[in-house]
This record gives sequence, structure tokens and C-alpha cells, in this order.
Amino acid sequence: MNITQLQYLVDVGELGSFTEVAKKNMMTVPAISLSITQLETELDVLLFTRSRKGVVPTAEGKKVIQYAVSVLKTIDRLKNDIAVSKNNQYGNIVIATIPGLVSQIINNTLEFRESYPYVNVQVVEEDTAAVLEQVKNGHADMGFVSLGSNNHDVALEWEPIKRVEVVLAVNKSSLLRFNNKISLDQIINEMNESIVLYNDPYLKKIAEDLFPDNLRNRIALTTNNGDVLLQMVLQRNAITITNDYIIQALPAHLRDEVVTISINEYFTLSNYLWRVTRKNEKCPEMVDQFTEHLLQDLK
Repeated sequence: MNITQLQYLVDVGELGSFTEVAKKNMMTVPAISLSITQLETELDVLLFTRSRKGVVPTAEGKKVIQYAVSVLKTIDRLKNDIAVSKNNQYGNIVIATIPGLVSQIINNTLEFRESYPYVNVQVVEEDTAAVLEQVKNGHADMGFVSLGSNNHDVALEWEPIKRVEVVLAVNKSSLLRFNNKISLDQIINEMNESIVLYNDPYLKKIAEDLFPDNLRNRIALTTNNGDVLLQMVLQRNAITITNDYIIQALPAHLRDEVVTISINEYFTLSNYLWRVTRKNEKCPEMVDQFTEHLLQDLK
């Protein structure tokens, strides 16, 4: 077993085709097939089922692939740490994040690269569940999500970054703008605006908690596109449920057009922005340095 075999194994699991893996690695199909067969022989287990439609990991194959991903990530971290110790700051950082932090992470990346010009940062924008899965599977070095303090996945390390508040975000011309706080009764009885939501399980759960069935029917749009959602609030006089730091991260000229209103029922809940990493795996020094740099912006 060697590093190349493990990389082929992971590639086959992701692409589901010896042909595609051969193209990716500029090898022949028989060479990829032989590599997998040798690995199966060494481990004495069938890793994939083969058919004309492609190759699919067996139950044992999925387990081996997870271990292979972890081994390859560990090797990458070793290379990065050696580079740091030699003062050759280069490497890759993969960050999975919910949409609200994308602009801050990108801005932080541009500043970070002034000090570390050979570090490549890849940002993957996902919903909460997908962020956690990216980190758990080893495809991302760390992730950022916004959740309460309960029911955390025990396979991950959870580091609270900052406490956040769930708010209603409305256009500055909305009649609701005069409320510093708003209760559930006020939302039900006084709200005339359409509701738009980001397609995130956590925010959708809050909407289900807040809105009775008759009001839930007024949800006009659920989208993965944060820009479209913001334009609906700014131009169509819609409202949305969001976290306060998302609004704070907007450019000043857009932030001035939005008013945030605390929701009484959610004001006292312990809701945090978290950094998540894989449990029992030391973060590369470069990842920790990037995180510290980002925290300065968030604070």
C-alpha cells in the first residue's frame, strides 16, 4: 500500500469510473484497475462492485475510503508543517462555510495572502448540513456554521467564535423598522411583507417555530442565492430571518438600507458562530493562523 494507491482509491470513490480517474491522473485504465485490485488483495476485501455503469464502493470500501482520505489529509498537513518550519509558507486551506461568512472569508484571504503569498485558500459555500459533512469527510480543513449549543455532532470539534442573534431583516422603508424588538404576536398581527428565506435547515426550522401554518404560506421564496435574497429585501420590501453578523458583513452602502429587529423569542437563546474541525486531528499551523486572522475581522 502506498500514497498513490490511496489517492487512486479516493478518486475512484468520488468519480465512480476507472476511465475518469485514469484521465485525471494521466494514467491508463488498466493501471488504475490493477492498483485497486492490488489494494483489494492486500486488504483481503472487495472495495468496489464493477458493472457497465461504473464502479460503486462496497460497505467495506466506504470505510477504507474514509481512512484513505484521513491519511492523505494527514500527509498534506505534514508537508504544510514542514514548509512552515522551513519558512516556506505554502500550501492549501479548504474552508467550508455557510453563505453569511463568504464575503468576510474572501476579504480575509486577500489580506492573508499579503503575508503568505504561497498559500491557496479554497472557499466552499454550503448549507449547514453540507458544511459539517465536508469537514467530517476530510474534504475541508475547517468549517463555519451558526447553530445553538445542543445536538452537536460528536465526530467534530466545536469552537465557539462569537455569540450571534437571530433577527428579522427588513427594508428601511418598512413599517416594522420602528421596532427595536418584535414578538411573535406582532409578527403574526402586524406584518404585511412577504417572507424570503435562505435554504438552510437551521433558518427554516426557526421559521417553522415562529410562523403558524397560515403565515408560513406567505413565504414567497426559498433560495440558495444570498444576493437574490438581499435584493428581495432591498427592492421588493420583503423580510427575512437571518443572523446579525450576516447583516454586519454587508458593505456599508447596503447595510444602511437594512434594519434589523430582535425577535423576543430568540433573543435569549445561546446561538453561536462555530468553527468545526475533525476530532482528534491537530489543525495545521497555517489553518490556525488563518483562523486567528479571520477572528480579528469578526470581533
